Amino acid sequence: MSSEVDTVGFRVTMKSMSDIDNSPNPIDSPQTLPNWVLPWPSFEVDWNHAGLLIIDYQNYSSDPESGFARMLVDKFPEVAAYYIPRLTQVTIPNTRRLLDAFRKCERQVVFTRHGPLLPDGRDMIARRRKRDADSAETTERPTLWAKGSYEHEVIAELAPLEHELVLDKNAASAFNSSAIDQMLRNLRIESLVITGMATDMCVETTARDAADRGFNVIVVEDAVATFDPEHHRHALSSLARVFGQVWSTDQVLEACR
Repeated sequence: MSSEVDTVGFRVTMKSMSDIDNSPNPIDSPQTLPNWVLPWPSFEVDWNHAGLLIIDYQNYSSDPESGFARMLVDKFPEVAAYYIPRLTQVTIPNTRRLLDAFRKCERQVVFTRHGPLLPDGRDMIARRRKRDADSAETTERPTLWAKGSYEHEVIAELAPLEHELVLDKNAASAFNSSAIDQMLRNLRIESLVITGMATDMCVETTARDAADRGFNVIVVEDAVATFDPEHHRHALSSLARVFGQVWSTDQVLEACR
């Protein structure tokens, strides 16, 4: 079933939440893939040493009137019809629930922001600089915006507090282009609860790197988003088989109280 919805001043055709979230091909788990050849990732979470990592919920990606998100509405309405409601009705509200819970319990919260650190983007690798140039030529917008711009800032719904750590990165993985590893260890964080975008890009890459460095990784399925539901499923299935665990927001809230 589909319906039409007006989201912050523009109209998109939106799939119902059941269409979006109840895929006939569920995320891999011991229940859905009982014959998987390797042991499933297993660990105990000490919630006193757990942190919430919010990846790249920035205005360029997550404000429907700004940046890349606005470009999707204008140029790729079918993609926007899935992605924008997924953000605004599911993943950002769930991330807010998690953020409120971690703040209430006085647990650590870390944000990342993705984009060039220099205004002209020369600190980015050549492939990304070319991608931005190609995107600007075909869509009149780059794919990333530099530090200091409105588009680079974390969205207002999830705005960091003054005492919360915000790390800027210019690569997909926070571990490749920021001091996150040292910072997490300084904060005595052993387990990461990960939300953000995009599931199959910065979220997946950061989650894999965190797992390889010894952190316990929980990716929250209904608090991460990407542009295609099958890409979302495949990324989380890969993580769940080898690198970490995939939970729902409700599971995290129940466990971390």
